[in-house]
Amino acid sequence: MNPLEATHIRPHAKELMDLCATKVEEFRLLGYDQVKLEEVWEFVCAKLPSDTHLHQLVEFILSMRVMDFMNYQTISAYKGSLS
Repeated sequence: MNPLEATHIRPHAKELMDLCATKVEEFRLLGYDQVKLEEVWEFVCAKLPSDTHLHQLVEFILSMRVMDFMNYQTISAYKGSLS
């Protein structure tokens, strides 16, 4: 589920996307040049429950590790190749 669909989170969409963009830049500084904003947001949506509070969403984005993101991408790629 997309957390932006929640009424208490929707007003903060721009700031949340800015946080994700910052995380993309961090990953690029670490050498992961192909990471896209959409992929980071997809990861956030996949990992958080639908009833997430704003502070939990912000904390998740800020504490996201490149290893967790890349593991998710790898598993998604394997699932995609099996379908």
